[in-house]
Order: sequence, then structure tokens, then C-alpha cells
Amino acid sequence: MHDSPLPVDVRHQSERGSVEIAYPGRHVIYYRLAGHIDAPLLVNLVKPTLQGVALHGHIDEFVDCTRVTGYDSIVRVRLVEYLRAVRASASVTEHVLVAATVVTMGAWLMKIAVGGIEIYRDRARFEAALGRALHAS
Repeated sequence: MHDSPLPVDVRHQSERGSVEIAYPGRHVIYYRLAGHIDAPLLVNLVKPTLQGVALHGHIDEFVDCTRVTGYDSIVRVRLVEYLRAVRASASVTEHVLVAATVVTMGAWLMKIAVGGIEIYRDRARFEAALGRALHAS
């Protein structure tokens, strides 16, 4: 398993986890998550996308969760609420790369709750989708 070659533009860290954010294209935001994603990191998963849709109306989010070891249940609940709210007025498509079973289950629960989430277990397919999104932006 390797990390994406995308440069990190912003990094946020809590005691248990981290979020790295890259902006490789006009409509594309790439999140790289690691460790335990807790409530203090939640704003860092929401704010960049809200700013992006305010500017562009559509955002493709790519979320690499392969280094996530777990998450607070409130994070999944709040992300579902956020996606429902933002999609009422804008277009957000999520592509999520998973490895751990607990993260895979959480991603599927979110997909069932709000739709519009593509879940990948294969990095090559995830990066191919990223390439298509970058070509379109």
C-alpha cells in the first residue's frame, strides 16, 4: 500500500489522528486520513468542501482512508448530516478508498444513508477515478 503522490497543502492533527488535504484540481479535493478520526478533526473534513462548493457549485472529494484505524461514531453521524445539507444546494461526489473493515462498514452505512459515494478497495481504481476527475476539472 502506498500513499498518493499528491502534495499536502494543509495538515490537521488531533491527539489520535490526522487529516491531510490537497487541492489538485479546481473541483477536486483530496483528503488523506490516518489514525483515529475523532470529533475535533470533523471540521477539517467539512470546511474545505463547503468553501469549494461555494466557489464552484460542484466538488469531487477523494478520501483515502487506508490508514484510518477507527473513528468516533459522532463523526459518521455528522458527516451524513453534512452531506445531506450540502447536497440540498450543491453537487458533491465522494470517492472513498478503504482498507480496514470498520471503515468499510462506516462508508457503506454513509452510502446507504445519503448516496453519491463510490467506495474502493483497490487503489488503482481509486486513482483512475481521480485522474478522470482531474482531467474534467
